Amino acid sequence: MTDDLKLKIYPAVIAILGLSLVALLMSRLEIQVASDVPPADLVPLRERSPSPVPPAPQPSPTASPSPTPKAETPIPSPSPSVVAPAPAAPSEGGLRVSNRTTFPVRIALLHQATAADVPPEQVTYEQPVHWDFAPEEGEAKGLILSLPEGSLRLKAGDVLVAFAQDGSRRYWGPYVVGRTPAPNWSAAEKEWSLILQP
Repeated sequence: MTDDLKLKIYPAVIAILGLSLVALLMSRLEIQVASDVPPADLVPLRERSPSPVPPAPQPSPTASPSPTPKAETPIPSPSPSVVAPAPAAPSEGGLRVSNRTTFPVRIALLHQATAADVPPEQVTYEQPVHWDFAPEEGEAKGLILSLPEGSLRLKAGDVLVAFAQDGSRRYWGPYVVGRTPAPNWSAAEKEWSLILQP
C-alpha cells in the first residue's frame, strides 16, 4: 500500500468507527418529554366548551310558596382542624395527654400571649414549648403536662400539634383549644384532655 492510500483509508476507518460509537451510544440513551397538559382528545367535553351560565332567577312580586330544595347531607370531615364553636365550659385549665399510638410523639404548644377575644391579626404567641412521649405512654389515664416554671394553663385559642418522631411523617392536629373537637374539656377534672389515637 502506498502512503497516499494509507492517508485516505485511515481517516475513513476512524470516521466509520466514530459514527458507529455515536450510534451505539444514542441507541442506549433514552429521552422522554413529559407534559402536564393532557391531550385535547382526553379532556372531557364539558371542559372544552364552557356551558353558558343560566341567568339568576328573578324574585316574583307575588308571595307564592316555593318548593324547598332538598338539602344535601353534609359529609363530616375527619380532620380535627375544623373550627367549631367554643365550648360553653370554662376555657382555662390544665392539659392531660394520652399517647395511645405505637409511635414516639412530640406534643408542641403555641400558647397565646394575648386575650382570646382580640382580632386574629392582633394575636401574639409566646415561645413554643414541647413534650416528648414514648409509644403508649400515659395511654390509660394520661399524663398532666406542666412547664418548668409552674403549671400549664390552656386557654381558648392555644394551638397544639403532635407528630411522630420516628420518621414516619405522621401527625395529629393542629388542634385549637376551644375551637376544634379536640382537646376535650372535662368539667369534673377542670382540665383539657388530648387523646392521640393511631
